[in-house]
Amino acid sequence: MHLILVSIVLITTLITELAARQDWLPYWQTRKILHIIAVGACAVATFHIDRELLTWIVAGAEVLLLVLILTNQLMREESGRRAWGIIWFPLAFLVLLISPTPRPVIAFSMWVLALCDPAATIVGKLCARKTYNLTGDEKSLIGSLAFAGSFLLLSLLFFLPVQFSVAPEDAHDYFSVVQLIGWPGILGMAVILATGESLGSKGLDNLIVPLLTAWLWLGVDAGQYALLLPLILGGALFSWWMVSRGSLTAGGALTASLLGIAVVIGSHSFLWLLPLFLFLFSSSLIGRLFPATTAAGDAKQKLPRDATQVLANGGYFGYLAMFSWPSEDLLYLIMPTTEVWLITAMAIATADTWSSEIGQYFKWPTYDLIKWRKVSPGLSGGISWPGTLAGFLGSCFIVISCFWVIPYQNPNLLGIIVAGGFLGMLIDSVIGSLFQAKYRDLKTGALSDTPGPNTELASGFSWATNDLVNFIAILVGVTIVDALLTIV
Repeated sequence: MHLILVSIVLITTLITELAARQDWLPYWQTRKILHIIAVGACAVATFHIDRELLTWIVAGAEVLLLVLILTNQLMREESGRRAWGIIWFPLAFLVLLISPTPRPVIAFSMWVLALCDPAATIVGKLCARKTYNLTGDEKSLIGSLAFAGSFLLLSLLFFLPVQFSVAPEDAHDYFSVVQLIGWPGILGMAVILATGESLGSKGLDNLIVPLLTAWLWLGVDAGQYALLLPLILGGALFSWWMVSRGSLTAGGALTASLLGIAVVIGSHSFLWLLPLFLFLFSSSLIGRLFPATTAAGDAKQKLPRDATQVLANGGYFGYLAMFSWPSEDLLYLIMPTTEVWLITAMAIATADTWSSEIGQYFKWPTYDLIKWRKVSPGLSGGISWPGTLAGFLGSCFIVISCFWVIPYQNPNLLGIIVAGGFLGMLIDSVIGSLFQAKYRDLKTGALSDTPGPNTELASGFSWATNDLVNFIAILVGVTIVDALLTIV
């Protein structure tokens, strides 16, 4: 079976590539034909090929595709950019295969990507009069509705044993996904997945859709499905408010809403929205109270936060809330590590944001933390006394406001989290100094984090953006705090 499926995919790839180059079909049509065949083959293979063998096949295919993309031997987008979308779906498939996800859930997740994503594109291309742009790629409302509608249809037609139900009763019968999960859950999943697809640009929807589908099936308890639609309504109101007050872009607001839904479902509590809200509103308030702009700062400074910024500051927090709760662990009763990680993550994000805003407002002498030479306020890697103090206060603010959520508190633990938040801010400056891209103006020689037409890369790496540095600093800071918990 694996030889048949591989042959079908390879033949389809060659035919669609030829059709695209010879202009026999519009480019987007050849892409979607290949998408349906290749991803559909993955869904079929889930049931008919040994899981270990399939994992190795997909891993090898992923490496081969990556080489072909990097060497420009495989399709490029109509815009001329590399077709990264064809890289993301095998990676999603590989993650699902390596994880303990049941085969039927993997197959269903891949069928959602194989059929619903093309439905959104086809309907959008043929019927949409207006489009919107959340994260870079053009999407359409009617395309999103087509995604949701095709998901509902697939949920009615995809059958599997009832043991995969959220409330199994008879393991010998087969039911549709709608019967297993129920209409409230399916409708909520349809809206969330359509939103996730609309936020995916540069092919990232090929990664988002299958992974999010599997999590919504396995990560949501039976009683939580009834919460999905109310949570979606709350997220819609939150998004409207954040966009109207200029705090978030539309893409940033929707990303924050999905993040909030994931946190509530993963933690089984609304309490863990508190650190996110405190970070968002305190950072917005600090920016309004201490307005400052510098030529050296990031181009996104003082603009509404976009989806990438939301994920850079809250993505790891969301991951921890979704996947890091222990089920049965006696040591957890002594040291509630997940709660500590969560508060530390937001303490780092808040400390870094407060320090940046305050440091640029007061414009005191600013020095590169590693090279210890004077730099312009706002340049990555730079620290000043007002900014450093503000960072410490930001960490204290989050910890004092949220510490009561942690069971079995003790003063030492509070001090560790405050120190972790402050240390994470310093780590951000260290990484920013060593790796973040800095550009030199060819006329004035001034350094800046923002590239421009008359600038050249002076140090760092072009891919090392401020958002990436923020994410890594939070990840490293939480890891250090976790190590301290084992020592203290």
